[in-house]
Amino acid sequence: MTDDIFKLKPTKSAVIEDDEKFVIYAQNEIMQKLRMLQKSNCIATAYFDTGKQSLLTAVIDVLPDKNIVLLDYGSDETANKALISDDSVTIKSQLAGVTAKFTVNKIQKARYQNQTVFACKIPSNMLWVQRRDTYRVTLPMNINAFCIVHHNDDKARQYRIHDISVGGLALEDIEKNQEFALGSIFKKCEITLPEFGTGTVTLETRSHLPPASQEKNAEGRRVGCFFIDLRSDVDGMIQRFIHSVDSQRKKLE
Repeated sequence: MTDDIFKLKPTKSAVIEDDEKFVIYAQNEIMQKLRMLQKSNCIATAYFDTGKQSLLTAVIDVLPDKNIVLLDYGSDETANKALISDDSVTIKSQLAGVTAKFTVNKIQKARYQNQTVFACKIPSNMLWVQRRDTYRVTLPMNINAFCIVHHNDDKARQYRIHDISVGGLALEDIEKNQEFALGSIFKKCEITLPEFGTGTVTLETRSHLPPASQEKNAEGRRVGCFFIDLRSDVDGMIQRFIHSVDSQRKKLE
């Protein structure tokens, strides 16, 4: 890589118009998300010239010690030069129904492992929207829905379900179990929805959120998980459960 890459200035705020609650600011989480895009070989679109132009790219590597992310170099040299000359470039990609979006202030041309690449500073924040179009319900405390997760230490632990949709769920992780690292996959988890039954699911950790309680000294956190290859019968059970919870809520209102 050229030495100029290490002189790049930090990026400014990446998201202005999008919903704040989906924005990630923790640098370790942002790097993990970028790694997920890299490992999944996700195609990304780079928008520049105030959105008038675009080109296809992908995350090639993340260099945390240099605070740099590397992107695939475009096939159109004219477009590449226009992108490099722009002061603000927005990158957008998709991963299993999740929308990833971030903005960088300046992208440079560089050499990395004998190939030409784009290089820029790791963004200061990132939009990460998991199936925004999927209806999700937060469960009241009187509904004891829970999920049994089989961790890598072969111990099964039970977690209360804070909210759920057909796309995924959030678990209340009081002890902040370290095995819930972003991108971790847990097979043969068992979700129990009162009056509707039990189903087996595969979960992938996608986010770490503040605890459900708004109290100042609230402990733990919520772990956002994505359903992988959800079976149709379990999907139907979840939909019926969501409809029931939502109907009860509307009656109370």
